Amino acid sequence: MTEDSNKVDPKESAAAAKVDNKAAVKKTKSAAKKTDIGKPLWPKLLLALTLIIAVTATGWLGWTEWQQRLADAEEFNARLASLDTSYRAIEQQSQLAEKRSSQRSDQMLQVLTNIQLRLNNQGKRLVELGSTTRSDWLLAEASYLARLANQRLQTERSTKSPLALLQNVDVILKQLDDPELLPVRRAVAADITALQLAGEVDSAGLYLELSTLAEAVVKLSVLKPMTETMPEPKQTENAIDEQPKLRGMVTGFITSVSQLIRVSQRSQPIEPLLQVHEEAIVRQNLRLMLEQAQSAVMREEQEIYSQSLEKAQRWLAQYFQLNPSATVIQQRLANLSDIEVVQQLPNISDSLQSIETLIALRSSRLTTAEDAVIRE
Repeated sequence: MTEDSNKVDPKESAAAAKVDNKAAVKKTKSAAKKTDIGKPLWPKLLLALTLIIAVTATGWLGWTEWQQRLADAEEFNARLASLDTSYRAIEQQSQLAEKRSSQRSDQMLQVLTNIQLRLNNQGKRLVELGSTTRSDWLLAEASYLARLANQRLQTERSTKSPLALLQNVDVILKQLDDPELLPVRRAVAADITALQLAGEVDSAGLYLELSTLAEAVVKLSVLKPMTETMPEPKQTENAIDEQPKLRGMVTGFITSVSQLIRVSQRSQPIEPLLQVHEEAIVRQNLRLMLEQAQSAVMREEQEIYSQSLEKAQRWLAQYFQLNPSATVIQQRLANLSDIEVVQQLPNISDSLQSIETLIALRSSRLTTAEDAVIRE
């Protein structure tokens, strides 16, 4: 029984402890209230002011930091924009350099291609030269001579040199003695015949002959009026009733009159005789007519040449004495006026075309043969 009375129930002890705690808390609060009522208010105000100052300083420091961060952000953006601009410039320069490099590469490739083509052409040329025979060289020489004949015919306007060149071409073709050359020889023979039939205008001979005639014409005599007058009979104091004197006077008169009369046959109407100051003009005009004919010979102007000589013949018959020298000159001028001064130039290109066609045909055959060898 004693042991049962000395033991304490835990639940009861806990409840008792709670009650004791509540009572203690109430006592403490009441004691604090008593203590607060007795203390002053300035510590609280000081604490509140301190808190306000701390909050204000903290806000000012935060605003300052925010402004600094904004400035740093703007500076960062500016630097970023500058870097972007620099990057774009560098990119453009890089693209330009790449473009230039590409162009240089294309140029170098083109140069290499041209060099390769030249090497190929040189190789083909070496192969052709290695396979060239004596007949090929002779055909090349004949082609050159035929081309030269065509050029000489147009520049010199003479058939002598082209005829000699084509004759040399015929000799070369004859040396080859190839039946394949018969069409070419036929064309060359046709051109040679055309040159022979065209004839040759001796322009230099005509020019020199006209120059000689001009010098001879200037020396001819111009028609002049007679200046001699019949001598007046002397009046003498003696009477003329003497028969011998009268007969002598009549005979002298007839002799003087006969010297004034000349008979010549002229087919043209008689023109007034020239005065002394007009002789030089007539001689100079006649010389100019012959010089104009010389110029027409060199320019191959047939109409001007014929008209100049015909006019010179008319002036010669009109103003100069028709002595034997003048007659010979006039006949020579008539013969010269009938000469053709225009050189007829035939077409001699058939021979050149035939030779070039044959050379091209042989070259194509050679190329075909080489290709066949390469394929094999």
